[in-house]
Order: sequence, then C-alpha cells, then structure tokens
Amino acid sequence: MTNEPLAAAESRSRMAKLSSVARQSPATLVLLLLVMVATAVTGGLSGGPSEDVLTAVGLDLDDVWVAWWTLLTSAFFAASWQGMIISLLAIGIGVGIAERIVGSWRAASMFVLGSVVSSAVLAVIVALGTANNDAWLAFLGGNYVVGAFGGGVAALGAATASLNNLWRHRIRTWLLALSVMFALYLGNAESLQLLAGAVFGILAGRLLGTGQRVHTGRLFTRPSLRETRFLLATIVGVFAIGPFLSQITAGFAVGPLSTVGLLTLQARPDTGELSQLCDFDDACMKLQSLLGVSSVGATVLSFIPLLLLVMCSEGLRRGRRLALWTALVINALVALVALFAFVEFLLAPDLEFADLDKRFVVIYILPAVAVPAAIAVLLFVHRRRFPVSSGILAAKNLLRVTVGVAVLVALLYVIMWFSEGNLGRLNVTDLLAQLTHILIPFPLPFVVQLPQGLVSVLIYGFGGALIWLVFGLIAFQNLRLYSADTQKTAAGDAKVRTLLQEGGGSLSWMALWANNAYWYSADGRNAVAYQVHNGVALSVAGPFGVQEGQSGAAGEFVAHCIEQGLIPCFYSATGQLGEALDSLNFDRLEVAEETLLNIEAMTFKGKEWQNVRTALNRADKLGIKDRWYAYSAMPPGIRAQLAEISEEWVSDKSLPEMGFTLGGLDELKDDQVLCCVAVDDDGLVHGVTSWLPVFTKGEISGWTLDFMRRRTDGFKGVMEFLIASAITHFKAQVPMISLSGSPLANADSLGTDGEPSAIEKVLVILGNALEPMYGFKSLAAFKSRFQPMHQTLYMYYQDPLALPAIGLAITAAYLPGLSARQSAGFLRQMTNKEPARD
Repeated sequence: MTNEPLAAAESRSRMAKLSSVARQSPATLVLLLLVMVATAVTGGLSGGPSEDVLTAVGLDLDDVWVAWWTLLTSAFFAASWQGMIISLLAIGIGVGIAERIVGSWRAASMFVLGSVVSSAVLAVIVALGTANNDAWLAFLGGNYVVGAFGGGVAALGAATASLNNLWRHRIRTWLLALSVMFALYLGNAESLQLLAGAVFGILAGRLLGTGQRVHTGRLFTRPSLRETRFLLATIVGVFAIGPFLSQITAGFAVGPLSTVGLLTLQARPDTGELSQLCDFDDACMKLQSLLGVSSVGATVLSFIPLLLLVMCSEGLRRGRRLALWTALVINALVALVALFAFVEFLLAPDLEFADLDKRFVVIYILPAVAVPAAIAVLLFVHRRRFPVSSGILAAKNLLRVTVGVAVLVALLYVIMWFSEGNLGRLNVTDLLAQLTHILIPFPLPFVVQLPQGLVSVLIYGFGGALIWLVFGLIAFQNLRLYSADTQKTAAGDAKVRTLLQEGGGSLSWMALWANNAYWYSADGRNAVAYQVHNGVALSVAGPFGVQEGQSGAAGEFVAHCIEQGLIPCFYSATGQLGEALDSLNFDRLEVAEETLLNIEAMTFKGKEWQNVRTALNRADKLGIKDRWYAYSAMPPGIRAQLAEISEEWVSDKSLPEMGFTLGGLDELKDDQVLCCVAVDDDGLVHGVTSWLPVFTKGEISGWTLDFMRRRTDGFKGVMEFLIASAITHFKAQVPMISLSGSPLANADSLGTDGEPSAIEKVLVILGNALEPMYGFKSLAAFKSRFQPMHQTLYMYYQDPLALPAIGLAITAAYLPGLSARQSAGFLRQMTNKEPARD
C-alpha cells in the first residue's frame, strides 16, 4: 500500500516527461513513427522487404530517374531492424536537435529537402563512377538504398546557421569529419549519402536561412585559436578511429581508406598463418596463442596507435605541444609504413605493370599514404598554435622512463633469445626484425620469424604493449599538467597590492592568498588572480586594477586561457562583469548572494534589531570589549588564543579548512587586514572577525568580512557583537561594508525553474556534503539578521561541455590537499541520499 502512491507519482512523472517531449518535438516524433510503421509494414523487421517493395520505394542507383519519387520515399523505410535503428538515430539526433533550434516546420522541411537532394547527389555520383568504370563507385551500382541518413544530417547541418559561433563551428566540424570518415573508410552508398546531406545542410542553412542568423556575411568565418585546435583535434581523432572502423566492417567496407587498417593495425594471424609460422608445431602454436603473436598482448599492441592518437586528440584540444609532436610522428610513421607496403607491392616479381589497374592505385593505395602524410604536414604547419608544455622536467621524465623501459625490455629479450637457443634456427637478422616488431607498434612490410622459448615468446607478445602503455600513461598525465606559477615574491606581491589599491571588488583582496597565480594585462594596469585545477582557470572574482580597463582585461584573460589550453571560468564575480563577457558568448550561473550593509543609515533601532541589541547589552554586562588590531600588532597572548580557537574549530571538522574564497588563520597575517577581537576583562578571547580592505583609486572605499571564529564556551551572541562593533567602527570611514557571500549556501535553489544542469547538480551535491561541516546555510541566515542588501555573485563560463570539469575544479579549489581518508569520507557524504540538514 505504501508503495502505490510512490509508483503512481513516478508513472505520472514519466508520462509528463513524455508529454513534454511530444509537445516540444512533434515533427521528430511523427517522422520516427512513420519510419517504424513503414519498415514494419514492408517486412523490414523480419526477412526484409521484397524486391517489388524495394522497386517501389527504394532508391535504385542504376536508374533512379525512372522512379523519381524514390528520392523522397527511400528516407522513410529500412531494409532491416539494424537499418531502422540507424535511421531512427539519424532522425532523433538530427531532426530532434534541429527542431529545438529552428522550429518544427523548418526542421521537417529541411529533412525532406535534404533527403531528396542527398539522394539525387548520390545517384549522380554513382552514375558518373559507373560511366567511367571507377573501381569504387561502379561497385555501388545495382543496389537499392533506403534510410534517413541524408535528411537527418541535412536538418542538423542547416540548423547550425542559427547557433552562436562556438556551437556552429563545433557541430559543423563533427558533422563533416564523421561524414568524411564514413565515406572514406566505409565507402558504401549510405555513407556517401550521409556526406552529401551534411554538406547540403550546412550550405542550405547559410544560403537559405533557417532562423535567426547570428553570424557574419561570409559563408565560412575564420575560426579562432580554440576552434582551430578543436578542428585539428577532431581530424586526428576521427582518422585514428577510421582504421578500427574499417577493420570491424571489413565484410562490406569499400571506401578508399578501407585498407588502411591492414597497414596500421597489427593483425593477429589466423590458424593457417600461425601453423606456417610455427612449421606446424603444435607446442609452438599453443605457446604463441597464449603468450606470443596471437595473445592478448599482441591485440593490445595493435590498438596502441589508436589509443595514442585519441589521447593526442584531447591534448591538441588543450594546445599541448607533446600531443602535437606525438600525433605528427605517429601519422608520419603510418604514412611511411603504407609507403613501404606500396613499394613492396610494386617491386613484387610477379607484378606486370601492364596489368596494373591505375584507378585501383589512385583510389585505394595512394590515399593510404597521402591522408596520414597530409595530417602530419597539417600539424607541422600549425605547430605554433600548440605552445603549452608540462615543463622540461616532465618531458625529461617521459623520455627517461620510456627509453629506460624499452632498453630493459630489448636487453632482456636479447639475453633470453640467446639463452633459449634461438640462434641456429634463426640468425641475428631475424633477431633485429623481432626487436623492430616489439618496439614499433605497426605491421611490418617483411616477414618476421617467431622466437621459441617461454620467456622469449612472452616478451615478444607483451613487451611492445608494455613499452607503449608506459609511454601512454605518462604522456596522459603530462597532458593534464599545467605549471601555473604560484610562487610568491616580494616584487610580485608589491605589484599585486598596487593594482588592488587602484580598484577591485569586495573579494579582490583574496587575490593575495596562497595557491593563486596571476595574469597581467598587456598594459600592466589590470590583473586576474586564478587557480588551475583539472584544466580550468578558475578566477578569484573578476579583474582588478584601473577600473576603466577591467572590461578589456577580462577579454584578454579569456584569450590567454585559450592560448594556454585552459578553460576560462570567472567565479564569484558580479553582474557587471557579465556585460564585458557578453560578446564572448559566456553564460552565467548564480553561486552566492553577497550581503552588503549600508552602515551610514544603521541605528540598531526597531524590532528587527532585537538580537543585535541583546548581544551588545550582554557584552557590556560581561565586560567584553572590541579590540582592533593588525595581526602583527596583537599581544602574544591574544595571538596564541586565536590559534587555539582556530585549531579547536578545525579539529571538530572531518575535513580541513577550506580555501579559495574562504580565509584561514594564515590570511590574517596581512598588515592591511584588520582583526576585531572580543576580549573580556580577564584577557580571554571570545571570538574574532577579520576584515579585508576594498580600494577605489588608492582610497579605502569598503571592508569585507572574511575570518569568523568563536570560542566554544564563549558568550552567546559574540558574532552579533563583533559585527555590530564593526558597523560602529567603520561608520565614520566608509559608506558600506560587505559580509561577503556564503559559498554554496543557495545550492538547493539552483535550477528551480527547470531541470538542473550538470554544474548545478555538482554545486548542490557539494553544498549539501559540506553543510554539516561548515554551515553555509546557517551562516547566510545569520547574516540576514543585519537587514542587508543583496548582490548576486555569478560563475561565468563559456563552454557548456566544460561544466563537469569546472565542477571538479571548484571542488579542488575549496578543498585543496585532501588526504585519502578525507577524500573517502567526503565521497561518502556526497553520495549520501539523505539531504543535509541545517
């Protein structure tokens, strides 16, 4: 009984979501239903449609113009359940996304138009290839083509015209790169139709218009540095996956690059080949299958180039020099291996040049050399766009460890090769060939004899995989490193202080704290303090310095981050910064509410001030006074008590003191930071607050509350007393003070207008996990007793795909140096299903 209401509520929730999807994407839903019904009715889900059905609705590549209506009808049918699933994916992704961007009618119209045009282009291409007896395209004739491939990608390609620069470049790059990869590696009719649809959709969206245009008048705008890196990373990644795709589709792949996998992936010999290599010795065959050339190690070695290039693709996106040179060398080696295989083919004694099909050479052999060579050249030409390195020490460590492992493996193999009696049956030339097999993860253009002996076979099968996995792991770690200079020097500190006194926000003084690095504008009049975590440059508030240059400095800092392969993110910045970032397509998310007090008008009169008056009266009765010091001017006894109170507070928590925008005892030691200490007549410290200065053009214009600690057995209301004392103390100096923001205190309210985003979920989890230990929500409630004004603080981010990385960076910034035990406890708290209570 108790489960029935819950089950009913879940059912209603699912129905509501389905209804919402149907309302938002009616065209997509109709097209999906049409394809499923049409495929089922024509037998596509059983044995496949009959010849008569295919003649009536399928695209006949031999003579499409006889049944011209099939240019469109072919898009709504599938010849098998696998083909139907692919068609549904093309519609669901292509038309579904397009419908959200440009509306139902435009998305559906572009699907229909894209289906017709891509089918016509396919028919024309195949007809031209057949007329010229093309070795590739003529093979495609005589087939019926059905599927929604061209229409789906055409709708998505057209919709990109209505996106901003970032997403327009990215989606077009993905569409074209994947379409070209399928066309070159698979080469079947559907892949060519996919490419035709993608090109047509992009052109049509720009020329015909598919909604609001947000771009310049040029057909293709010049990509930024970040998008150039993204484009090159996509090219490397796509052409790394291509050989693997051609291998798993070898039964029907006919594209120009369908043979590249044979040249770039180590192929495991079949039973017949292994028998010949082992001279039909059963013991040799069994040993090679378990540990040698047909073992798991050989399989891993065959995928090493793919894994390294995929890793390099991510490194290229980050602007990494190591990724550039690794990808360049691998592609150059692939080109050389393909060239050697081509030369060996041409030099074969039984080859008659008169019988050599020139078209076959041009279509299937030359591209295998030209494509990886072109990628290597392209990377070399753009090498200056990848200046980011992990440091000379990291590079030396990578080289030292990899070479050391390679030398050790090779030396051990040579020793065991001789010890296990391979000399005599084989010669030294065979040994060198086997070492080449171990050290180079590509198929060799010459026959390699197999070793004998347990250890020799083991090293032969697993040694190469070990070497390259070690290289890959260390390289992957290096690609994630970023050496931001956080060393504090007297000159650097003085420069930052000078800029802070020119102007900044209420949190800008936190720029002086530990773990921060500094970026300076070109004119040296502004700066940004930031931390690097997980590839994210997380700023401490906004730029500071000369006020007139802060907006420009924000844009310069973004450009600097992109150049360094970092993700720019401004954290706890005011709404004014958003105006400077609008042209850079930044989005924002509320992360805190800053509490501001207009102290000139405060008199502590009225019912709403009852708690504050009670605290002041009680402090007077107990003889507690407020004492104002710089930390260095404090009496030693008070400093000792502050350390005692702080240590007591920290020891009571399961996590260490937080950082980033929350100061600790070390941050009090700045001579320009004021401390207000509540001390009784016996010299006992009951509590302390610290106040950070806020400057405008060299003059203090405000103060910001930071450090707050109270003695566990101190008098109740000590914090109200300290803040009320600060209001009285600062009233004659400045018009306004800030009680700072309460980080993550409003996490539960994020995304209340709809489904929370990824970063909102991270902030909610982080806020709820830390609440029992740090009491952010109760702190926010406490500050509200002073009748403050509120100013929203935002997180500004440019790339929505980077939100998970930003969430991890925020966690690392607030909780630096977690121990393994503390991390485990924090993860348990984050995954606790019970919500945190105030």
